Amino acid sequence: MLKYCVAMAVSVFAATSFAAHHEEPAPMIAEIYACTLNDGYTTGDLVAFAREDFKAFADKHQMAMNTFIWEAVAVTPPADEPDLRWVNYFPAWTDYFAGDKAWRAHGEKVAAGIFERVTCDKAITAAVHNAGAQPGSADEKPLITMPCQLKEGKTIEDALKYRKGVNAIANELIDGSIGSAVFTPALGASGVDYVAMVAGNTDDMAAMMDNVRTMKAMKALQEAGLDNPGDCATNLHKSYLVIQR
Repeated sequence: MLKYCVAMAVSVFAATSFAAHHEEPAPMIAEIYACTLNDGYTTGDLVAFAREDFKAFADKHQMAMNTFIWEAVAVTPPADEPDLRWVNYFPAWTDYFAGDKAWRAHGEKVAAGIFERVTCDKAITAAVHNAGAQPGSADEKPLITMPCQLKEGKTIEDALKYRKGVNAIANELIDGSIGSAVFTPALGASGVDYVAMVAGNTDDMAAMMDNVRTMKAMKALQEAGLDNPGDCATNLHKSYLVIQR
């Protein structure tokens, strides 16, 4: 379910480099697996295998995708049950199915290596909408996700407008570059209306989170007249880069 798997809410984000550079790019597709570490393995073990073997496979088969591993740090129930989430991003469904075809035909050995390390649920998919700036690329970065239910009378368009406003103010306050996106349910996903995501390098994210802690960010949002159209939880992850095109 989306509330279990995306309610994580990337770093993903550099994945937005797949989108066309115009005002309202079409959403990407996110494929999300909720996974539990097998005995004797750590997130670091999986990340190392993914960066070597999985990336080599994706490169060999020219798979148009970005991949990140999100490790749960401080996550609200029930999204706290998985240890981590494996997240693939595709520019379009044609790229998704091309990758799936290569994986099913040739990926048995790499899949065995992954599932030696983790046990994963079936994937869910979501549409990923740009909602602000893009963060700089980093091998590791903090990632906040906010699973949300829309308030009565509010729409996803309201959520996107709000998240873009929040992102602009957050970056203005820190003079940095924190990225923002909104995930909406696609296939196999249910339970929340959307998941907002923010991610950036550690220094920028720490500065943003301190502005939230001291209420500086809240004051700026109130002065801008921005009112959250959703009721949201907040979760913290560490995002590990595996593939970035």
